[in-house]
Amino acid sequence: MSRDVLLYGLTESAPIAHLLDWSQNTPGLHDMVPDPHRVQLEHWLWSNRERMTGRVMDVGVYNPRRWIGPGYFTLGQYGEDVKGDLLAIPLETASVDVAIVTEVLEHCVNPFAAVAELYRVVKPGGLLFVTSPFWWVEHPIDDYKDYWRFTRQGWELLFTDFASVQITPCALTEEGQQAFDMLRRWECMGFKGQTPPATTGYLVEVVR
Repeated sequence: MSRDVLLYGLTESAPIAHLLDWSQNTPGLHDMVPDPHRVQLEHWLWSNRERMTGRVMDVGVYNPRRWIGPGYFTLGQYGEDVKGDLLAIPLETASVDVAIVTEVLEHCVNPFAAVAELYRVVKPGGLLFVTSPFWWVEHPIDDYKDYWRFTRQGWELLFTDFASVQITPCALTEEGQQAFDMLRRWECMGFKGQTPPATTGYLVEVVR
């Protein structure tokens, strides 16, 4: 499915422009739509690649991240390496070292049950890299509904049973921040200097 995204590479935000350049000039990455939200997400994963060792499960990903290397496999229902549902992962308990779950939980009927399954299959001390959009349009398709958006407190609640949770908001471009400030004034979306700031989504690192 194509996406109508304007201003590729034309942002005046230096950090985002740097990430766009990285996405277009780093060998081995899969093709991605270079919007600022997605580029931040992929760069975050790529920056943690040295920690992704052992058996690495990537859930519901359309473009496999084979650059992760040996032990990497995908899980899902659309031609992934292992066919299965996040609500009933067909793997043994404590059999995964790292789980990657990007832009998936908003599509789960029961995200708490999905996180319970992740808790079951990831080894104690193992890592989870999880993302989901926040300030983002609804994006369902016929067989893949869009149910949820999670706040910072929502992420903390989802991963209550885990050892630690680190939550990082995606940064807006300078243009995006200006747009949000206009919406704040005209549509009463938030308030000046709010904490946490406006974000298109969260990057969540979890230790099992």
